[in-house]
Amino acid sequence: MFDQAEIIEALDEYKPKVIAIVHGETSTGRLQPIDQLGRACKERGIFSVVDAVATYQGMVIPVDEWELDAVVGGAQKCLSIPSGITPITFNERFSEEINKRKRVELGIRSNESTEKEHFISSNYLDLTQLQDYWSPKRLNHHTESTTSVYALYTGLKLALSEGIEARAKRHSYHQEALKTALKALGLEIYGDESNEMKMVICVKIPEGIDDNAFRNGLLQNYGVEIAGSFGDLQGQIWRIGIMGYGVQKQNILTFLSIFATYLVSHDSQQHLNVADSIKTLLDYYEQNEI
Repeated sequence: MFDQAEIIEALDEYKPKVIAIVHGETSTGRLQPIDQLGRACKERGIFSVVDAVATYQGMVIPVDEWELDAVVGGAQKCLSIPSGITPITFNERFSEEINKRKRVELGIRSNESTEKEHFISSNYLDLTQLQDYWSPKRLNHHTESTTSVYALYTGLKLALSEGIEARAKRHSYHQEALKTALKALGLEIYGDESNEMKMVICVKIPEGIDDNAFRNGLLQNYGVEIAGSFGDLQGQIWRIGIMGYGVQKQNILTFLSIFATYLVSHDSQQHLNVADSIKTLLDYYEQNEI
């Protein structure tokens, strides 16, 4: 996690054209503050592009208020629909800039203005053509998966019916409940909790537990999947995802019961306590309202 003042200072030093930043970094479970970056970029003529794949629909992201130019969401995370389609939002400033490099393929070109030089070389990832595909122009760029569109429509309809603020509160509420219960189990939470994601809980793997063997056994025997991490954190932490539809009391309790019981059976030091963990979770739900 970077301090925003540090990032803004680097903008003045390096003077980039674009800054791309990850809002929720799932391999470490950290949440990167970005509320000051959009305005800072705009004042300097820099474009801000945010990867909010993991945080989209799991927390409130006021794109216009934060003056962010482009934000990319995720389908299969907090929105809880199949992967394969990507929600994205960008402003007029961003659109005008990318259209300076627009090039429509000759075979489907009609009266579009096309840049002959310095155009975007990837047809597949050409956002200028993709935005025309979804515009009244209906540019025949490709054939979209109708099932993905229906899934996105349904997922967004459910999200709006619940309310964006309510969804954010639900994720935060259950994250705090499960985190408290995991501490009572005897596990140590990884990282600074003041800058943690509300849709991933990272815990340190207890000494003597084989990371891969434990996760494989948990999945194969009980149908519960948790993730390891990468790089220096590989074999050091587990990542427990709590996203979207699955973030409900009965699912959290079911997960904790299976995970804690299975973990205790592998704990040679016998310092973990399933009963305390489950009681802590139930007490939290009884004493705290969402």
